Amino acid sequence: MTATHHQSFSGPIPPSEQLAKYPEDARKLILDMAQKEQDHAHNINKTALTGAIQKDRLGQYIGGTIAIVGLVVAAWIAQYIAVAAGIIATLDLFGMVALFVAPRILENRNNSEQH
Repeated sequence: MTATHHQSFSGPIPPSEQLAKYPEDARKLILDMAQKEQDHAHNINKTALTGAIQKDRLGQYIGGTIAIVGLVVAAWIAQYIAVAAGIIATLDLFGMVALFVAPRILENRNNSEQH
């Protein structure tokens, strides 16, 4: 009769019982490596989040600028052709709603479908 015992772990740090079997300098090296890996992962996540926020903010600035320019153009054209100005203003306002509101609605719908 034979008995086998298999033990495994995941992650950069072994269980404390196994870590205690390593020499002091090896334990320090393992812990330093794990700390550096964690710092790197946090830095990558922070960089990605900051980039996503900047991208969203830039899109909002550009969208807002386009919307304001569209309304100014509609106001200027209104003195010559009121119908054309109304169409431009309507399309501009519809575009603002589509740009700023629709993505939120779709995001909420996707979140509710996933849960």
